[in-house]
Amino acid sequence: MSDRYAIAEKLNVPLAIVGEAGEVKWTNDAFDETFGDDATHWLKEAARAVAGEAGWLHGFFLDADEHRSMDVEIEGRTYRVDRVGNPSDFEPNAVALSFEDVTRQREMEQAKSDFTSMIVHDLRGPLSGIQGTLEFVLAQEGNRLDAMYTDLLQEAQRESERMMNLINELLDFSKIQSGNFTVEGEPVRVAGVLKRAVRSLQSVASRDEIFLLNAHGRDVPQIIGSVEKLTQAIINLISNSLKFTPKRGLISVGAQIVRAGELPEAIVITVTDSGMGIKAQELQQVWEKYKQSGNKSLRGGGGTGLGLYIVKQIVEAHGGEVSVASIEGVGTSMVLKLPVKRAA
Repeated sequence: MSDRYAIAEKLNVPLAIVGEAGEVKWTNDAFDETFGDDATHWLKEAARAVAGEAGWLHGFFLDADEHRSMDVEIEGRTYRVDRVGNPSDFEPNAVALSFEDVTRQREMEQAKSDFTSMIVHDLRGPLSGIQGTLEFVLAQEGNRLDAMYTDLLQEAQRESERMMNLINELLDFSKIQSGNFTVEGEPVRVAGVLKRAVRSLQSVASRDEIFLLNAHGRDVPQIIGSVEKLTQAIINLISNSLKFTPKRGLISVGAQIVRAGELPEAIVITVTDSGMGIKAQELQQVWEKYKQSGNKSLRGGGGTGLGLYIVKQIVEAHGGEVSVASIEGVGTSMVLKLPVKRAA
């Protein structure tokens, strides 16, 4: 027995070396005590092709240099399965897998998600009423009120908008965590999405004396996805730029076509600002949940740290990818690359 096997044998975590067909090549004592003889059956089921697609076990044989992990339902319980090392480290054409029972943890996460969803739903109703009242008073009486009272009402309106954004982010995050975050397969006019997103924040930008420009190219093709969620993704990006762009700054929203020969292959949407920029060491973290820039917002108030994380989830649900480029003191470009999918 090699040193690797000797070390694996002593671990309290269930470990198994499994071939691509689900055959069990080796297990440690912890694995045998946890699963017994049942393992042979469900590992072969995990490898079996269903409706032309390989089972979940197949994923652990891909991308040798990347960590692989997933939650798997086994005999009514939830296990986090991690690949140990790279494929064939222990046996040819096999992977070493560890199994951690996370059933209780996932149940608690679901309960937390359900509670969050319930609370934010209950908050949206009253807050919508407050927003409507503020808008009505400002529209009907704004010109007659003393400037001080108008300023106070506008400040209350801004804060209510910020609270509604926080609530929407928490709702989306709750859906993502519970696995209920889905994308509809409908034709989407990208130009229309950009126009809608820019229009929804144009008044906010004007109020803060920021130029918000819709600069998408001509003849941007349709894609298949969700109008609502893609609009939200662009709104999140623009909102993020508004926080860090000074007065008389510029935020530009555009779209370009990436072609494969004569056919459009992807749409690249870019939101570029002339704001404070992002520190180089923070660039790779901007899309992570709860991560916020070390720069202080110019508009006051904090956030959930979920806005860009939600953007990433929306884009990846459409089969796309996100990236960012930034120079401190110059500005930031957030880039979304979405594939052009054609209806069958």
